[in-house]
Amino acid sequence: MNFLEQLDMRKSIRHFDSSHTISDDEILSILNHASNAPSNNNAQPWKVVVIKDKQLLVEMQKLSFNQEQVGQASAVFLILGDRRSYEIDRLVQLNLKYHLITETEINDKKQKIKTYFSLHPEDKEEVGLRFDVGLFSMNLMHVLRTFGYDSVPMRGVDFETMMHVFKLPDEWDPILILPVGKATTIGHSHQRESAEKFTTIIK
Repeated sequence: MNFLEQLDMRKSIRHFDSSHTISDDEILSILNHASNAPSNNNAQPWKVVVIKDKQLLVEMQKLSFNQEQVGQASAVFLILGDRRSYEIDRLVQLNLKYHLITETEINDKKQKIKTYFSLHPEDKEEVGLRFDVGLFSMNLMHVLRTFGYDSVPMRGVDFETMMHVFKLPDEWDPILILPVGKATTIGHSHQRESAEKFTTIIK
């Protein structure tokens, strides 16, 4: 299967082999690959809580309108974002940590980030957070398929109670859950509009 076929064959799977387990090492490897997703100013604002405990998965299913894929999953990835990731001093320190700038370039980098956020203040708020975490989540779904797993992105769940159950920081915004596992069905066929329907090419 070539790369494009791999992309095109992704489907949202709603039935998993509940007996299959996924190792912690595998989860961390998957997330390390997924974290190569882009984000504004390389903020990497995503946070991931992975639930594998079967009893907790049953509780999560109850908080997800009793959708079976949550309880059947090998793991559910609760994907959140932290707006504090866009603090300018933190962004500058990340650039220093990864040797993207030198000490003498700190002020220049700060000014560039300030200018960017003055043009797009929404990018350090909920709009930008959802955009960045969305890019990460899509990357994660493709990485999971490379490892032989399928998934289904979900909202429509009781995030408030989930945050309370897992005692997560108030500063983290829940974006979606991603049940992950070995598919027992092939999923629904894709029905998509052709590119001609939604594309304008300016020559």
